[in-house]
Amino acid sequence: MIKATIAGIEGYLPAQKRTNQDLVACNPTWSAEEILKKTGIAERRVAGADECVSDLAVRAAERLFARGIGDPAKIDALLLCTQSPDHFLPTTACMVQARLGLTTRCACFDFNLGCSGFVYGLWMARGMIQSGQAKNVLLITSEVYTKHLSVHDFSVATVFGDGAAATTWRRRGATSPAT
Repeated sequence: MIKATIAGIEGYLPAQKRTNQDLVACNPTWSAEEILKKTGIAERRVAGADECVSDLAVRAAERLFARGIGDPAKIDALLLCTQSPDHFLPTTACMVQARLGLTTRCACFDFNLGCSGFVYGLWMARGMIQSGQAKNVLLITSEVYTKHLSVHDFSVATVFGDGAAATTWRRRGATSPAT
């Protein structure tokens, strides 16, 4: 059986921050200390007005490639998990493919899952490699939830932020992550 392994993981967080104090300013009945106690979160990252899912995704993948983990020319498939895509059509994965300079033979698609998205993505990437359909798979999870959620909604504002992670899977036994 063909074996698959994770070659590397890299992330990207936007520069802008939203602290518990910022949330309390919008919702005076809340307490920064209580938010921290209940969530364990002191601050979340927030995408800028001009940043979208593809921007965060590209930056995470570029960091991965800059570390020598993977070669854009050898990526066989790009899986992008998001619930806040740039557009419905074209898929965000195809826009990321072009911006990263991945080949046109690279399979690309978005899939829409929340908390379980990374785990499902790992399962799909592993399956593509074990079935022989791919040798190198780039899995990206990227969200800009804060653009869609109200800071006044206590049920979500205290938990969600924005960011991206890029993970490369490769066929085990290759001499380097780029093969």
